[in-house]
Amino acid sequence: MVSPIILVFAAILLGVCVRYAFYYLNAARESKRLESTTKSPIFELFATSLAGVASLRAFGKSDTYILRMYDRINANARAGFYMRLLNRWLSWRLGVVGSVFAVITASIIISLKSVNASLGGFALGFMLDYTHTVVWMLRQYANLELGMNAAERIKEFSEITIEDEGGADAPAAWPAEGRLEVNELVVGYAPDLPAVLKGLSFEVERNQRVGVVGRTGAGKSSLTLALFRFLEARSGSVHIDGLDISKIKLHDLRSRLAIIPQDPVLFSGTVRSNLDPFTQHDDYELRDALERVHLVGGSGNESDGGSASGSESNVNIFSSLASPIGEGGLNLSQGQRQLLCLARAIVARPKIMVLDEATSAVDKTTDELIQRSIREEFSDSTLIVIAHRLSTIADFDRILVMSDGVVAEYDTPRKLLEKEGGIFAGMVDDSGEKDLLRQIILGSSAP
Repeated sequence: MVSPIILVFAAILLGVCVRYAFYYLNAARESKRLESTTKSPIFELFATSLAGVASLRAFGKSDTYILRMYDRINANARAGFYMRLLNRWLSWRLGVVGSVFAVITASIIISLKSVNASLGGFALGFMLDYTHTVVWMLRQYANLELGMNAAERIKEFSEITIEDEGGADAPAAWPAEGRLEVNELVVGYAPDLPAVLKGLSFEVERNQRVGVVGRTGAGKSSLTLALFRFLEARSGSVHIDGLDISKIKLHDLRSRLAIIPQDPVLFSGTVRSNLDPFTQHDDYELRDALERVHLVGGSGNESDGGSASGSESNVNIFSSLASPIGEGGLNLSQGQRQLLCLARAIVARPKIMVLDEATSAVDKTTDELIQRSIREEFSDSTLIVIAHRLSTIADFDRILVMSDGVVAEYDTPRKLLEKEGGIFAGMVDDSGEKDLLRQIILGSSAP
């Protein structure tokens, strides 16, 4: 309205501001990614430290973890500092460009004799508002693009390769016997990593108890992961009752087997929800399972009782199925968690039961209690036990000795012990329970 030449300078202003905005976005986009990725480790370390604060204090590692937290906070703060530095970089340049545009516009208005004071004031007011609007528009666009970093991360996580849930439905009564056949099994933790099981082959007959032993890195826990298809076979196969587990649905496979891991897994809720998460059993069965693992006595099924957390006396928390279980079972001892997981397995009554060094973190008395419960309650199940103590498996039907991902020895405990220069015989000789192990294997019948 005042002078068409102002439109030319307005277009130049917009172009210069857009150019600076793209410079800013190229750097700010990566800084925002850094800020986002350095924030997660802070929360992860905080949660880990909170869960293990007793161990950190016991071993005097509090200062070490505080320094680690400082390092992660500093990494996040550096990324945040550069984000603010980039903001100041853009703000200063857009401010300079706006000021130059204001000076040019004011000079044009002054040089035009035909423009009166009111029209000149209107033009200057419009010019200042236009500059502010251009800066605001670029700011909003930059914030939108940087905010989409969150959507980018969601998309990235949504495209992570997940397990194949497909396959055939398993027969309703499978597995009926619990026979296990492993044929030339080769598995690895990632496609670009070397194999950890290198042609493993062995057979387990119905209701046999098989102990798995070997040095660290022999592949014992990897075998467990392969049985549940957490590690898919590169070659070879695993058959349960003649059915190839790679051909059936993951849900069917994992719901028909049971495992007591080295680190017992419990969830926030109640004793009942941890024993029977899918509410498939009645209270009598749940109480009976707790009695069988000696968490409650015979009086445990007389009444439901109150929650132990609300009692002033030292009440057994397992006397009530409604008693609360904290996150991860933190309100229970390690032995209680292990026994509760064992009770959960008793309720499920699987035909194949896997114990991955399930008693490695408990005392010998609790270990003996767990082993007695296993012998009593799983006589009609096939047991695969990764042993931490040789006395745990000394009376088993067969012993599988693994070495470097293959079968080194596989026979009855007596034959392996009598084998001259055998690996298992050497492990028995090196054990502090040498005499007891020989008595169990060669002497009287198993307890």
